[in-house]
Amino acid sequence: MQETKKCYSQKEIINIISRDTGCSIRDTTRILNSLCCVVKDKFSDNDHAVELKLFPGLKVAARYVPTSQSNLSDYIQSGDMLFLSAEFSRRFKDSVRELHKQTVLRR
Repeated sequence: MQETKKCYSQKEIINIISRDTGCSIRDTTRILNSLCCVVKDKFSDNDHAVELKLFPGLKVAARYVPTSQSNLSDYIQSGDMLFLSAEFSRRFKDSVRELHKQTVLRR
């Protein structure tokens, strides 16, 4: 059986956050757009390795590696390659699993 993937649009996420916090949709949209700008700005700094803790349990990291140090140097002619990664803490994963179990049991 093929699994179905549920994708949440930014608009849906904004509506959920707005409902949960009582903040207006306009303010929530502005905050999320600002967060996006901050992430892009920090990842494009002169620093070659940056880590952002976006919320408890989630770290997002960006690292620039000179193309000359990569096995792709024959194919890519630019100066640096950008590597992005995300890491969830063990505690966060465990709490998500527990919420999933509770949701499945309620069905």
